[in-house]
Amino acid sequence: MSLLYSALFGLVGGIARALIGILKYYRIEQKTKFRPEYFLITILVSGFIGMFASLIITSNYALSLISGYVGIDIIENLVKIYRKKLDF
Repeated sequence: MSLLYSALFGLVGGIARALIGILKYYRIEQKTKFRPEYFLITILVSGFIGMFASLIITSNYALSLISGYVGIDIIENLVKIYRKKLDF
């Protein structure tokens, strides 16, 4: 049961991160139309990444929430490092 709660807190952290990112994007890019399919895909992917990150890192609920929120940043930075390494 502890793993389930940890995964749920990571999911919530990932979804929170996605919502903040989407709101920030639409606030800056005011000419962009809202696309519900992009919104749902972003929320789902962010939630699952947060859930995965929280299961790997810890079983403490507060840290699961934080790792879910930060998990997307970790993956984004890894992609940037590999792009530089491979010259994309």
